[in-house]
Amino acid sequence: MTPTQAEHALRRLAGGALEPDAELVRQAGLLLERLRRHHPASYAHSFRVTHWTMAMWRAAPAWLGCGATALLGSALHDVGKLYVPVRSLASREPLATDERRLVQAHAAAGGALLAARRFPRAIIDVAAHHHERWDGGGYPSGQAATSLAPIVRAVAAADAFTAMTEPGRSYRTPFSQEAALRELEACRGRQFDPQAVATLILAVTEEAAPAPMEALPHGRRAGFLRRVCLAACGRELMPAAF
Repeated sequence: MTPTQAEHALRRLAGGALEPDAELVRQAGLLLERLRRHHPASYAHSFRVTHWTMAMWRAAPAWLGCGATALLGSALHDVGKLYVPVRSLASREPLATDERRLVQAHAAAGGALLAARRFPRAIIDVAAHHHERWDGGGYPSGQAATSLAPIVRAVAAADAFTAMTEPGRSYRTPFSQEAALRELEACRGRQFDPQAVATLILAVTEEAAPAPMEALPHGRRAGFLRRVCLAACGRELMPAAF
């Protein structure tokens, strides 16, 4: 079988440092191609989240553990959106309560799909629990994310950052990277794992500095970003169905 476009993309993101299981990459590629046909925006979002998750993994490999789990867990975190109607995923209006519940069901659906395909538990957990909150109150289980593996908590932060900064969200204009990091910083210890937020700040500093900082010497960027992120906005991120 010819490798899918998604499989090639996964291998590029893995780089030479990782050798994820070939069959898992093939299965992931097939599922991602299904997601591309179902809702191209969710497919593109999945790879953006993977980009930032892998940047976090490179920044803190000992904390996040297996790189292949980081790669495939982040790439497949939204695979449950295969079961969400496109009209709900592409809605330009605020979702009604029933529709919001339908979209939020993607987490449990994704976990169940990956379990049925016999993916490793750590990858299943990323799909099933990336919308749980640090202090509880997320979905689908409402458990405190303190009980979840670091990779799940990292993908939760990368997912929110990506959703805030990526183009094409009909309900708002994209945030700058600095503004998105301020939002995450404001919600660390409540919605997000503090270490995940700190690791993402470091990853963004290393991988892609925002345009206003391009003139800064590289060594000063990290300090600048950290000072920016200390200016907490003091409001919760929506428990949105990203």
